[in-house]
Amino acid sequence: FSEREPWMVVTSSVDSVVKVWDVRNIKDTSSSIAELKHEKAVNSAYFSSTNGNKLLTTDQHSQIRIYEGPCWNLSKIIPHPHRQFQHITPVKACWHPLADIPFAGRYPDPAFPGYEEGELRTIDFFNPTSGESVLKLHQPGMDKIISLSQFNPTGDFLLSGASSSIIVWRQGPQVDEESEEAKDKTERTIKPRTNGASLWPELGKRVHKAKEKKK
Repeated sequence: FSEREPWMVVTSSVDSVVKVWDVRNIKDTSSSIAELKHEKAVNSAYFSSTNGNKLLTTDQHSQIRIYEGPCWNLSKIIPHPHRQFQHITPVKACWHPLADIPFAGRYPDPAFPGYEEGELRTIDFFNPTSGESVLKLHQPGMDKIISLSQFNPTGDFLLSGASSSIIVWRQGPQVDEESEEAKDKTERTIKPRTNGASLWPELGKRVHKAKEKKK
């Protein structure tokens, strides 16, 4: 359901079509108010958490898509390796709760353009406008595919599922960009502290800006 329009719901399907519905006017399968065709079957579709005017979809191969309301026009296709495999939970991209930042688990694919040997199975965060990567989270020693992740409502904890493991990530304190500590944390892959706690400084800055806009 959309948090902005409580009567609006979205569905995804293996028929490669995402549909947006008005629950007040559903009569049959042709009653949808928008049909968004994809190239592959679709694992998930979610309205953005901030104001509901964006729609995030994940297919079963290598595309994350962002659509813009109210007409749900395609805004961005983000190439991303997360191909479907029968023995793993389908990867589903989600939104950060306080900012329009999508993220998804990575399943490195040698056939994917730009693949590098030894590529890590990270959680990738993206700029929804440019599609560029803004952050990669990785737990050292963890080689499992992280299929599902979800933030708590305040955005300072992230819960991830990887095979038979559960990972809890914690946002650390913000640091001064000019400090030596900040310089040490500019790597795209952020190494967790003890007890699996991690920092996501770049993301933290975006979230802070989002909070300021809401005030």
